[in-house]
Amino acid sequence: MDIKNIEQMGHLRHSALNTITNDKGFKQVFDRKLSEISKLSLPTVTDCETDVIDHSDKVLNLLDKYANELNNPLKTLKDIEPIVSNIEKELNLVEAKTSDIVPKNGEIEKFVRALSVTAHVAMIKFQRGDYI
Repeated sequence: MDIKNIEQMGHLRHSALNTITNDKGFKQVFDRKLSEISKLSLPTVTDCETDVIDHSDKVLNLLDKYANELNNPLKTLKDIEPIVSNIEKELNLVEAKTSDIVPKNGEIEKFVRALSVTAHVAMIKFQRGDYI
């Protein structure tokens, strides 16, 4: 067994290891990627958009409650009417707040339009007496 050859291999491994740790190539790439990520402009949600989302959530919850109440044979239309009034009130708030953000956020506009149509159809059917 050649001890000198083994020692030389050990030195070669040690010097290769030092080259890798002193290179700092990984750290440079990692730091560069971190700076790129931090420069990305992530969409920020404005207070107005948050209000629209909150009121939209309330409308959706009220619509769900409304549907459940309509399926309850023990509930009269008079019992359900306050829910319809609350839907209308919350929907008016959503629509009013959406007018401020429409030019900036088309996705919210599409969502509010679909929500508005759904809620208005439900309210009209209730007022027309479709559920008597």
